[in-house]
Amino acid sequence: MRKLLLALAITGGAVLPAYADNVGIYAGVGRWNNDFSGDLLSENVQIDDEMGLKSADLTQWYINFEHPIPVLPNLRIAYSDISESGQGQLNENVEFDDTLYPAGSEINSDLQIKMTDVTLYYELWDVGGDFDIGLTGRKLDGHLKIANPLVGSAEEPVDEWVPMLYLNARVDLPLTGLYVGAQGNGVVYSGNRLLDYSAFVGYDFDITGPVDVGVQLGYRALQLKLNDIGDFDADIKLDGAFASVTMHF
Repeated sequence: MRKLLLALAITGGAVLPAYADNVGIYAGVGRWNNDFSGDLLSENVQIDDEMGLKSADLTQWYINFEHPIPVLPNLRIAYSDISESGQGQLNENVEFDDTLYPAGSEINSDLQIKMTDVTLYYELWDVGGDFDIGLTGRKLDGHLKIANPLVGSAEEPVDEWVPMLYLNARVDLPLTGLYVGAQGNGVVYSGNRLLDYSAFVGYDFDITGPVDVGVQLGYRALQLKLNDIGDFDADIKLDGAFASVTMHF
């Protein structure tokens, strides 16, 4: 982990920052409709079929603070979560939190992982669009819980900070108010992998007043592979469409 933090710090510090002409606040809030796939508990337990965790419709939001002070990075706060419950049947014996669930067990599953991002970033380009690079600290906070009436319930918490590289790119389409872009956070270390990326198209309305309002439509995917966070393995993917309202103050 120390080598990972050092490498990310060198990457973030090696760029020459541009800076905004004025103080600005950018924000957005929306819904992300995603489908689950992959394995949870062990590499042979399917999250959708055996645990009954199939899809979720989740809220996500962000707020960016940009300023004209050279050298100092801008700040981004973002939040989204994985929150879903379901019912399924195990195809094999599974030991979880020192509790054995035999093959054929009917289980109730509850997965909750709140993700809070604190990102320091530099705007390298802001003419006809944006190109940003930075470092994110992502707080994973939640739990995995399974229960069976005959065997009992077991729960493992998730409580971890994960450093990630942050990239954001946007290109404005001339004379239209439309733009396209892509954004991502990612880190790979010690057999763990956390990749969170999206592609989107947006439109800014031409409204007179102190607040610019727009909309975004896009696709977001989250790949989560954990083998030393909590007492369980995870190799899952969530992906699907999202829609957001955006604001610029």
